[in-house]
Amino acid sequence: MDSQASKKSFQTNWILHMILVVWLVVWGWLAIAPHSRGDWVLENLLTWAALLGCIVTYRFFAFSNLTYGLLASFLLLHSVGAHFSYNGTWFDPWLRSVFGSERDHFDRLVHFSFGLLCAYPIYEGLRCLTTLGRRWIYVMTCVIVLAMGAFYELIEMWVAMIVAPELGTLFVGAQGDPWDAQHDMELALYGAIIAMCVTAFGKRRNVVDK
Repeated sequence: MDSQASKKSFQTNWILHMILVVWLVVWGWLAIAPHSRGDWVLENLLTWAALLGCIVTYRFFAFSNLTYGLLASFLLLHSVGAHFSYNGTWFDPWLRSVFGSERDHFDRLVHFSFGLLCAYPIYEGLRCLTTLGRRWIYVMTCVIVLAMGAFYELIEMWVAMIVAPELGTLFVGAQGDPWDAQHDMELALYGAIIAMCVTAFGKRRNVVDK
């Protein structure tokens, strides 16, 4: 298994250096003149917390470069949404034509990507830190993704009600859909299931977890 960042220290792990540089450049560009600076700050609390977590834990437990690449990809998608306040991104006209809807669907794409891109990092952590069998790890990974998706919906509610009620509607981004939270969690779960199916297939083909 390609854990512990391929057993390389950060100083010699040039692949991780490239991931970090690309992420910083794109994130820095998206930090310029966002749609709403207040909403951008709120949205980036998740990004900063994730980055801090990766930095703090790297010395004690380093994930594989694949995991860091997947996490960076998800955080960049989230950063695009934060820049536009999940309101009218570059992708939305195309997504509206695909789904035949007036709704901006980029936020749904990010929730799906959360499950698709973050399931493998969770799987990798469970493989290294638990004694669960592989099949149970697949199941628990999907359960954890669903639980994290539900918890994020609670965070959105708390922020909207307590921290910044004036940004509540913009931050939550329900766009008038009474089932918005449920659809977001549903898509994250579907993404996780797909990711675990791909992981299981890759394991059989000895593509992942070498």
